[in-house]
Order: sequence, then C-alpha cells, then structure tokens
Amino acid sequence: MKKLVSIIILNYNKYQYSLNCVKSLKDQTYRNFEVILIDNDSELDNYMKLKTEIKKLDPSFNLKLIRNEHNLYFGGGSNRGIKSSNGAYLCLLNNDVIVESDFIEKMVAFLEDHPEAAFITPKIKIYRNKSLIWNAGAYINYKTTIIVKNRGYRELDKDDIKYSEIEEIGFAPGTAVFFRRDIIEEIGLIDEIFFMYHEDPDWSLRALKKGYKTYYVPTAKVYHDVPIDMNKRRSLFNYFFFKRNSQILVWKHANLCQFLVFYYLFIYTNFIELVWHTLKRHRKKFYILLNAILRGLTIGYRRRTHRNSKKQMISDYYYAKRIQRL
Repeated sequence: MKKLVSIIILNYNKYQYSLNCVKSLKDQTYRNFEVILIDNDSELDNYMKLKTEIKKLDPSFNLKLIRNEHNLYFGGGSNRGIKSSNGAYLCLLNNDVIVESDFIEKMVAFLEDHPEAAFITPKIKIYRNKSLIWNAGAYINYKTTIIVKNRGYRELDKDDIKYSEIEEIGFAPGTAVFFRRDIIEEIGLIDEIFFMYHEDPDWSLRALKKGYKTYYVPTAKVYHDVPIDMNKRRSLFNYFFFKRNSQILVWKHANLCQFLVFYYLFIYTNFIELVWHTLKRHRKKFYILLNAILRGLTIGYRRRTHRNSKKQMISDYYYAKRIQRL
C-alpha cells in the first residue's frame, strides 16, 4: 500500500485562496493523502465562510479543519499541523498555491528513491503569469557568511526549460516543501522563535548537520497565486521579521568568521537605513528597524548560549500584533 501523505495548509483571513488550493488537490493521481487545514485565528466571518465551503466538498475527501485560538504564524501553525497529521511523508503548502495533478506522485517518487533527502521543493511558477518563475530552489552563501537567496525569481521561462535539472540546494522554501516524518522526529519541528521568514533555511541547516540533503525537483510543479496588493501594513510587518530573523539564523549556525562578516555588512547597511529613515522622517520604519536589530541580537545571543528565550518570544508575539495595527 502507498504511504500516507499529509498536506498541511494554513489559512489566515483568505478563505478563498485556501479553498482554491484545496480544490487543486482533489484530482491528484496519488490518492493516499490527507489535508490538514489550519485556520490561524482568522476573523470569524472568514473562518465561517471557509467552514461552510469545506462542508460542500465530497465527503470522501480526507480533510481535517482545525482552528487556532490565536495566530501562531507560520512556524506555530505549521507545527500544529504536523502534530495533527498521520502521514509518513508531509508537505507544507502555502494557501495561495495551486498544484498540478501529479504533484504528490512525483514528490513521493523522489523521496522513495532518495533516502538521504530530508526536504524537497518543486519548481514554483507564478499563477497569474505562468511564463514567470517564482522560485527554482534557494541557496545559502557559506563562503563568507550565511546569506540566503532565492533562485529564478520572476525570470522568464515560457518553454519551461530553465532550471530543469534536479539539484541539491541550500534550503526548500516554505511555499511548497515535502519532507519525511522520521527525519523531523530526529531534527525537531520548526523553530517557532522565527514566527515567519528564515525558519526554512534553519530547518534545512539542522538537517544538513545530521547528514541529510535538500533537493530541488523541477519535474513537479506548483503555481503561486501571488497577491499584488502588498499594503503598507503588511510591508512593515515583513520588514521587521526579515531584519530580526536574519540575525537569529546567523547566531544559530554561523562560525566565527561568518558571524563577523555578517555583522560587518549588517551594521553598515542598516546604519545607512537608519540615517535614511531619520532624514526622510520615516519614524515608523526607524522605530521598527531599530527594534528588529535589538530583538534579533537579544534572541540570537540567547539561542547561541542556550538560554531560555521564551519570554522574548512572547514579547515579540505582542509586538507583532502592534505592527499589524500600524
């Protein structure tokens, strides 16, 4: 019998995206799978619409809807989905992703043939313009410091010939990633201190230290329905966590040389940004950047020295809620 696959999808106030994602899974050629749909404390109206639409699906469709009392963000929400799942293989899928009908089959086949693979990611293209790539694997620069970079972003690929080879990569983006349950039991769940951003390279680096690899599998394809209305509030939210989390990743994994090079570049570039925000009177951005730098330093140091950072994590949870209101 084919192994069970658990597909974990997070919803936060975007029930229609989640519904479209779920519907794209209905025609999979690989049939032994379950869907764990985690609602991250969406507004009640949004959640009820999702719940109503889910009930209209075929009763034989194996789907479990779970609602969190609080927004646990990407890390916490994904971890709850993993804990609630039963599959030997698991997949984290953004709710704004549409999959091809052989997506699961091709990903499972690769994992079956490559026992050394901890994480694998498909070729990700842009749903609203399928001739453009969203992600073709992601890399980590180890030579001088730890800097993460996505490959192929918005590159033209009309004939689907770019990045067409299977490759070992630095990390698999959380947009669409397959992995093994037994390896997660060995290396641990997503580090929830990240909330969102940089938790995926952290996961792959932890697997690499245990001797496992991460691969890009272009024979499997998904499409990212990227929203075009990236509003200011969302932008500030992303800005904070990107600056904060890039430091935490380095504190957790860098050697001394990588650490020094990173902070040389980080201090230089962010000092310029702080001066720019001051001159332009961008008070909110100045305040958020300064807090991101200080909080990243504090949490990173605590993680490096194995000190308890739970209080800082709780503090940042409420700080994140404040940013969302700006």
